[in-house]
Amino acid sequence: MGEDVEYLSDGKANNNQQFNHLTIINQQPAISYQRSNKLKYALALLPLLLLLSLLSCEPRDEVITDDPTAVLAFSGDTVLFDTVFVSRGSITKRLKVYNRNAKAVRISEITLAGAAASPYQLTINGVQSPLANNVELRGGDSLYVLVKVNINPTNENQPFLVADSILFRTNGQQQHVKLLAYGQNAYFHRKGAIGTALWDNDKPHVLLDSVLVQEGATLTIRKGSHIYGSNKAVLLVNGRLLVEGTPEERVVFSGYRREEAYQAAPGQWEGIRILTKSGDNQIRYTDIRNTLYGLRIGNPGKAGTLVEGCIIADAYLDGIVAFTSDVQVLNTLIYNCGQYGFGGLGGGNYEVLHSTIVSYHNKLVRETPLFVVTDFIPGTEIEDKATSLRLTNSIVYSDSHAMEDEVLISPLSAATEISHNLLRTSVYIPNWQESDNKLNAEPKFKKPAKFDFSLDTLSPASNAAHYLPRLPLDLKGQARSTTQPDMGALERTID
Repeated sequence: MGEDVEYLSDGKANNNQQFNHLTIINQQPAISYQRSNKLKYALALLPLLLLLSLLSCEPRDEVITDDPTAVLAFSGDTVLFDTVFVSRGSITKRLKVYNRNAKAVRISEITLAGAAASPYQLTINGVQSPLANNVELRGGDSLYVLVKVNINPTNENQPFLVADSILFRTNGQQQHVKLLAYGQNAYFHRKGAIGTALWDNDKPHVLLDSVLVQEGATLTIRKGSHIYGSNKAVLLVNGRLLVEGTPEERVVFSGYRREEAYQAAPGQWEGIRILTKSGDNQIRYTDIRNTLYGLRIGNPGKAGTLVEGCIIADAYLDGIVAFTSDVQVLNTLIYNCGQYGFGGLGGGNYEVLHSTIVSYHNKLVRETPLFVVTDFIPGTEIEDKATSLRLTNSIVYSDSHAMEDEVLISPLSAATEISHNLLRTSVYIPNWQESDNKLNAEPKFKKPAKFDFSLDTLSPASNAAHYLPRLPLDLKGQARSTTQPDMGALERTID
């Protein structure tokens, strides 16, 4: 390299020396160029090599194992249906099937033990069939099996068990999940008008649509009967309705859905509507639940409607609402409605004795007072109608933070008697603080969060009513004190 430096400094070199020098210094770019090309070729081949590597290596969770210990797991060992009415079909329930193994499994067969004769139906991977073969389930993955049941009618009056099972065969092992439902035969009432009829209590009655009791006809419902309303159902009464419940054998109207989540759900069916030609109706010891409205009464000038010993709850709108009608409400509990618990609008004659009308832990947003009686109907031209109200020995209260007044009477002169009540009101304090009423005192119910509105021992409503000989028994058929009975529908004290 010394000669190179020397050559560059003094320019005294022969041609061979110059050639040799140039050759040496020009070899370095050639070597660098060759290395660069090799690197480019290697980089170009790398994605192809990686792809070939991936193609030759199947993911572990997709490798199917035939290990007999690689079995399935399930979201439950039983798919249980609530009581299913025959011929109507059930809701769809879901069974989740898990492969908790690292590798995939092939389920050689999923089938109903009862095969095509089973009342149950399966939907697997979107296909409804009693049988599916070679269902692959990747490692750590899961699938849903959808299950329904449709039960054929029998001669049974009581609920009867309908059982089957789903069989899973995987790697030579068989597993099963039980299917259980109770079938219930029933009387089904489709859309139409009926004459005089008796609904017995040997089987439930299912309202599938609007059923009209014709003018001049009487529908009698025996004690202990249960009537279920579907989402289009309404009982229309243009004749007479006699519901013969007792404290021991109550009549129950409720929604069609039997699952626990629907027990307190409002608006599942429309309710009972008393029409203009109807008169002299008697509804005794009856539960009316899950309605749009419990009772809607509009029969001006006709014989009144008696509601005695009833429980009306979870109405999306009103518990009882009457229009220019005559209504007696005795020993009745009304709770958790979306509008009025009790409303008497457009005049009429109303008597409410020993009743509890309340709203506690209500999920419905309510913007109206619980108890309303007026001589007009809001939003109409009906006004200044003759109105009278007797409200005695009753409780009207709520836990609402928005409603200071749960009572509205207009005109106030319509209130012929307001005595021995426990009421939540601010407007009527000057008017009703006498007459042995208790105003704005928390009733102290035992368990309002669980909708138990019986009185606690420290309740201000205890021993605060006056005895009414016509109502010696309370909502549950318990004897009232003859000297110091309790306010409301439920008696705590006994002589």
